[in-house]
Amino acid sequence: MAERLTLHPSDPGETGVRNSHAMPLMLSVVLPNYNHAKFIGRALAALLGQERAADEIIVIDDGSIDDSIAVIERIAAGAPAIRLLRNPSNIGVIPTLQRGLEAARGKYIYFAASDDWIFPGFFALALRRLEADPDMGLFCGEAMLVDSASNRPFAVRPAVRPRLRAGRIEAARTEQLLRSSDNWILTGSAIFRRDCVTWAGGFDARLGSSADGFIARKVALKYGFLFEPDIVASWVVFPDSVSRRTALDLQRTKYTLDVVPTLISADPGFPSWYADAFRNRWRFAACRLALQADPVERSVLFELAAPAAAEKAELQRILAWPQRNLARLVILARLWYRLRPTSLFALLRTMLAMRGLRLALRFRFGQIPGMTAPTDAPGDA
Repeated sequence: MAERLTLHPSDPGETGVRNSHAMPLMLSVVLPNYNHAKFIGRALAALLGQERAADEIIVIDDGSIDDSIAVIERIAAGAPAIRLLRNPSNIGVIPTLQRGLEAARGKYIYFAASDDWIFPGFFALALRRLEADPDMGLFCGEAMLVDSASNRPFAVRPAVRPRLRAGRIEAARTEQLLRSSDNWILTGSAIFRRDCVTWAGGFDARLGSSADGFIARKVALKYGFLFEPDIVASWVVFPDSVSRRTALDLQRTKYTLDVVPTLISADPGFPSWYADAFRNRWRFAACRLALQADPVERSVLFELAAPAAAEKAELQRILAWPQRNLARLVILARLWYRLRPTSLFALLRTMLAMRGLRLALRFRFGQIPGMTAPTDAPGDA
């Protein structure tokens, strides 16, 4: 029996027919790209340089108009694992990830980003853990946040570790942890069992930038997950990233606060109380980003943090303080007290556990694996 694929004439190396009886692959990577010719060489070099290489790297170009295709094809010429697919037009990252999921053949799947890179040993570690615990739905480690402008690391995520030592987190424990903290599973530092992602429904475009987090939480709540308190990937933070644009755009934020909790409430895979918790955490995160903006994004802040006229007047008074950083801190503290987005005890415990990490050499410029990696493949001009 053969499975007929939806292909485009410009997809090199694709025949349109896949033998469904072929030997299954172990690890698939899905790498969307849109106008990231400057970065995708670095991302591919890190993927190809893994001690335990991926069996296939599905690069899907989403209608780039820069030199992305030339860069990808040059690297793919020396890397048989790379399969290049091309969207006929720009459809967005979430539909592109879904296309990659449908094209993937591996038992496990990693959803990469063309502007980030992974650290040596990530795949070997994750597959070893997953093979040893075949009932767990995913593996995740930590990610180092890197400022896109300075190329310097400035933080580690998740901000709250679900456990301090490597090991299993059962489904029941996942639900307990969600009551006090969230966002432990970062897509860029996680490898999923592909059948679990399919079971979860894949990438729903209605969820926007929350689609991958929705999958991760749903899988963890059903199957549990494996956590490794070690940095396995980078996360380059851009001021115009999709998540930041969503949070700082009032209409997009209102859409997220309306649609995502509704979909969570309608999904039996989530606890009945989680939709409200998600809404409060999203409000806090959006307000935090609004306060970090220069100038402060007041429309978002006032809409989400000051529904009453008196509250808005109080925020305006605080924002008028000459000590801007103090004003922002006070507003954040007030919001935390009202919304309780995460446990301060859990946050403090993680910060203490990471105190040595913040002083490590890897936190210094030029000492991070991949930090100074070329944007093209080694040997390219």
